Amino acid sequence: MDNLWILFIVIYALLKGGREGMKKAALKKSSSNEILFFYTLVGLILVLPFSKEAFSLAPIYIFYAFLKAFVVCVAWIFSFKALRNMSVSLYGIMDLSRMVFSTGLGVFILGEAFTLKKAIGVTLVIIGLLLVNLKKNANSKGMTLPVLIAALLNCFFNAVSGTMDKVLMQHMESSQLQFWFMFFMTVIYGAVLIITHEKVSIKTLKTNYWIPLLSLSLVVGDKLLFEANASPLSQVTLMTVIKQSSVVITVLTGWLIYKEKNILYKLMCTGIVLAGIFVALL
Repeated sequence: MDNLWILFIVIYALLKGGREGMKKAALKKSSSNEILFFYTLVGLILVLPFSKEAFSLAPIYIFYAFLKAFVVCVAWIFSFKALRNMSVSLYGIMDLSRMVFSTGLGVFILGEAFTLKKAIGVTLVIIGLLLVNLKKNANSKGMTLPVLIAALLNCFFNAVSGTMDKVLMQHMESSQLQFWFMFFMTVIYGAVLIITHEKVSIKTLKTNYWIPLLSLSLVVGDKLLFEANASPLSQVTLMTVIKQSSVVITVLTGWLIYKEKNILYKLMCTGIVLAGIFVALL
């Protein structure tokens, strides 16, 4: 049971990998701002029944939850920018670069040990990432330097969020963090819609069924993620490596759903990534 957090992170990663394909599908029917608002609003509604302790949280930690929500909101905006202009499978492998940021934050901010096994694991993941970028991707014609920068900024801000999770879960319950996190994200995205004067309709939830599916995946995944961070045995550096297993789902989604090319090559890169995860967990 001591290593249950590993299972939680694996399930979180698989759910996260599935969300990338769902985001791509949702973008075909709705704008990114509309998706983000309803995505988080439905998520907030889903966590409400489990949030009775949320208001007992000290104000300073509610503020920290707001900071986390802001960081994630920025990351997701960059995520949708990148997804509009690159294939799902390539996005999933590009997303692995967040491991570099998370590992650095875990070592230098949280003081976690960077062992030889972790170093080998991180190196293998980076090699997999570099190899996939050597292959021309037929489905990424719209990919430009700004798109690549958006993908990397998404990774950086997600890494910051992951580090915050480990710190915050030492001072609150997962239900408390999840409520305030979803609440503030809903408020922020709502404010974005008001500022941009973008019209939205509740009918979007009926016509774009990917949005409630995204919300359910997010709520379940984040619950497991927060519980894993609450474990005193979990480490940001190791959790970050395990999270990269999400690339398996994104590559398979790109192949089976979006009929993307060069899948065998991408699977080879994915195999290198998984080998890195295995070494880091030894």
